[in-house]
Amino acid sequence: MKRLLFAVIIIISGSKSRAQGTVNYVTEIVTDYGKFWRSGTGTTGNAPLSATKPDNSHNLIAFSLDGVRYATGVNDELLKANELTYKPGRYQALSVDGLTSSTVINSNTKVGLGQLYDKVHNGPSSPPPTGGYERYLSDGVQGLDLGTGVANLPAGTLTFAVSSVAQAAIGDGVPDVLVTQFASPDTGGDKYQFLDASGKAVGTAVTVVFVNVPVVGNWMADFYEASQSPMTLGTGFTNTGRDLRLWAADFSSFGITASDYSRIKSFQITLNGSSDQAFVAYNTAALSIQPLPVTLTAFAGAAQGSAVHLTWQTASERDADAFVVEASADGSTFVPVGRVAAAGTTAQAQRYAFGYQPPQPGLGYYRLRQLDHDGTGYYSPVVAVRTGAAAVAVFPNVFDEALTVRLPAAGSTTLALLAPDGRLLYQQHLGASPAQDLALPSPAALPPGLYLLRVVLDGRASLHRVVKQ
Repeated sequence: MKRLLFAVIIIISGSKSRAQGTVNYVTEIVTDYGKFWRSGTGTTGNAPLSATKPDNSHNLIAFSLDGVRYATGVNDELLKANELTYKPGRYQALSVDGLTSSTVINSNTKVGLGQLYDKVHNGPSSPPPTGGYERYLSDGVQGLDLGTGVANLPAGTLTFAVSSVAQAAIGDGVPDVLVTQFASPDTGGDKYQFLDASGKAVGTAVTVVFVNVPVVGNWMADFYEASQSPMTLGTGFTNTGRDLRLWAADFSSFGITASDYSRIKSFQITLNGSSDQAFVAYNTAALSIQPLPVTLTAFAGAAQGSAVHLTWQTASERDADAFVVEASADGSTFVPVGRVAAAGTTAQAQRYAFGYQPPQPGLGYYRLRQLDHDGTGYYSPVVAVRTGAAAVAVFPNVFDEALTVRLPAAGSTTLALLAPDGRLLYQQHLGASPAQDLALPSPAALPPGLYLLRVVLDGRASLHRVVKQ
């Protein structure tokens, strides 16, 4: 069976303690749907259940528990822009070592996608979405896409490899496991437990029945038939409303203690046959697990005048093909703007850099999509860079036959040549234009003397003194 990724988040920070077996519910989530989407139970301190229902991919940006909001590291800048307080963190989808089920994927198993994921409203796409249900359990930024997943996984077990657990995470009051349910729960429950190297339980198992978990959001989905290739969209599974629920628990809720945590080697879910999962992730500060094909250790951006300079570093790479640089003006909709070849397979640290000239100055958002040779892609966290308007150059300052204005790229530009007393002698309006050198017409006809050249770029004016000799 191919490697999979699923929906559990491991967390380590917090202050409150909970008794073993206590169940905790996430009360609010924040995603990047429609630039920014926030929905919750409507209880004290939480957002109300949003009337907006996501109908496409959307990545988990943050979630709240016990009045504390935890960032996933997917896009902290979006939280800042919306003035939301949060505790920083970084979460990555967990790798599934194997799926052992009593039955194979059958007609009851569906790939759930936001109903506009295929860009077709209220109907099947042509061609249909790419088959292979595994990819929909690991897509999105850091694997945290809440708008894709698999419904009605067959009864069986899912095993997630864990190399080590941070002792500080045990009993700190913040949940170490977060499980998602994105379709229609039933009265059956799934069992969750930690195992040692020999497959024996560490601590105790916990069973979760999602019909008892409150709804924190609604979404609109198409459910494609996963057992068919190409996948088909049947009657009654198009543009349907579904609920989002999240359950959470501390390591101590599993009976994990400081005396046995070091024995943990895997986390296992025993599926009851009707589980609807989106992804499983871990807090990189709480767990050490098998690495992704590329281990990204740093990603940063800095402004260099009107340009953006992006740098990143990897600790190791395996079958890495390239890094696609993506940019966004709003932190939500990203487009590719460049590509940098990766090192392939190496255990040595690698450093990369990429320069980009945004079409307009201001705040921009950037991320990397790391591509493997097999076409699999993984997203980096988002970085924000604010650029200033490029300087306007006018030359020569003392002119005779020619006067040139060097302009940066801009959405709109206005040039005005003024006499010393402010009289308008010449004016030119430009629409959206690239960086260019523009020669003013007929400067030789001007009488000798002092002149002022006013340049307005996207509403920002600058004044330049020039002398005709």
